[in-house]
Amino acid sequence: MSEVIYYLAMALFVIGAVSYGVYFNFMVKNKLRLQGNILITKCLVYLGICFFGILIGLVLFTVAFYLDPATISLVENNNLTVDAGHQFLSYFFIILFSVFCFTFLTSFLYYFYLPELDSSLRKVFKIIMYSSIPLMVVTFILFSEGNAPYLSYPLCNSIYIGKHGIKFINSYVHPEPYYTYSGESYSLDGGISIAFYAIFILSGAFLVLAICDHFIYKIYGKHDIVTTCFFVAFPSGLVGARLWYVVLDISKEGASSQYVRDWTKIFSVWDGGLGIMGGAILGIIAGVSVMLIIKYWKKDPVYQKISYLRLADIIIPTILVAQAIGRIGNFFNCEVHGNQIPLDSIAWLPTFIKTNYQYNYATQISNTTMAYLPLATIETITNLIGYFFIYFGICRGLGKYHAEGSGAGWYLVWYGATRALLEPLRSGTFQYDLSISSSYFMIGAGLFIVLVFAILKYLREKKLWLFKNYNFVDEVLVQDTRDEKTLRRDIIIVASIALLIVLAIIILFNIW
Repeated sequence: MSEVIYYLAMALFVIGAVSYGVYFNFMVKNKLRLQGNILITKCLVYLGICFFGILIGLVLFTVAFYLDPATISLVENNNLTVDAGHQFLSYFFIILFSVFCFTFLTSFLYYFYLPELDSSLRKVFKIIMYSSIPLMVVTFILFSEGNAPYLSYPLCNSIYIGKHGIKFINSYVHPEPYYTYSGESYSLDGGISIAFYAIFILSGAFLVLAICDHFIYKIYGKHDIVTTCFFVAFPSGLVGARLWYVVLDISKEGASSQYVRDWTKIFSVWDGGLGIMGGAILGIIAGVSVMLIIKYWKKDPVYQKISYLRLADIIIPTILVAQAIGRIGNFFNCEVHGNQIPLDSIAWLPTFIKTNYQYNYATQISNTTMAYLPLATIETITNLIGYFFIYFGICRGLGKYHAEGSGAGWYLVWYGATRALLEPLRSGTFQYDLSISSSYFMIGAGLFIVLVFAILKYLREKKLWLFKNYNFVDEVLVQDTRDEKTLRRDIIIVASIALLIVLAIIILFNIW
């Protein structure tokens, strides 16, 4: 029975989500710029049907979860009781979570992709969009609390698609019947496995593309300016991430490294092993190279009018968003964590998170009163803070005082500092000396870049040195009309908030 409900839920969810995507794509592509009241009344029924399909699908997923033989077996084996309180949390808050997700996404699309809407209506959509974010987080946590006692740990980390159906599994556990044992190793039985890590990396990359495209459109009024750059930089980043991991492994293991003993394993990317730092470095180099070729060799007229320093301020700090999402994949893999700490010190975290941090890959911690320091989650948070601090606090917040192009330097400083602080806290299995030393190089390189662009800005404004006879007009990223007193106040507020958040992370996660 649970199988039937499970696939019915999947069908409803997929049909609803695809229909929703098709509608908005059609609306944007065909430039349906209608009056607000007409737009809402015409779309209300269609959007309602899409939402209803998605909502019923998610509720049926919850029903299938409680009826699943695996859940029933887990409850019986651990002498648990599926009580009404946990079921209420599961069903009630999955409904609210669906509502807030749908309102957030709809208001986001209307606000950013229909700029011709009436300003008062856009303001309403903006309020709904931002107010939905904390509500989504809270309702998801409460929903997860309902399911958490009955989940199998370590959590699923991949999707199996094959002759046994479509299932969420943990590839490190090698569950039957999805894996078979040959006497020497495990192998998938009649299917493929798609890792959550890969899904999160792809999602992060495309989210970065969407964010950059949006802010570039606001400045230049044209979409897809960086699309070509993305489709070169992203695969280059994957190559860089793989090479970085290989170098780290060789630096740590020496001649006993699997890549020294068998160099062909370098190409076995399906076995895992990516270093985010290497991906960022090679991705940036490839992306910048492509943009320079387009502008100076291809001499594309559109790109001739674009300030590449301004683009750097938009694009490079946004890489922190992709890195933050990529670390969620590490969480599901139960990897890249720190040493053992008392479980009570992270008791405030949602149950499914703190329980999953009691596993190293598929192996549960020997002392169940302990857990691993949640470094992957910490880095997700610090990277997101870094993006908002650099882009909104520095690149936009400083206004006319910001030196264009220095956003790249601030990215290197922030991420280098993050790595310098967190790498020594990693469990020995995941610790690499090269990552620690390279983090200091990133900080130094970042500060040097910031200093260079600050000097260039000063020389341009004073028309000195190379800029003596150069008629330069300083077009800041955001035309700022605030007076200097207000600007200084805003900078102090942003810096103080960032400092308080960092201190909260240190205290709450018991880092030291």
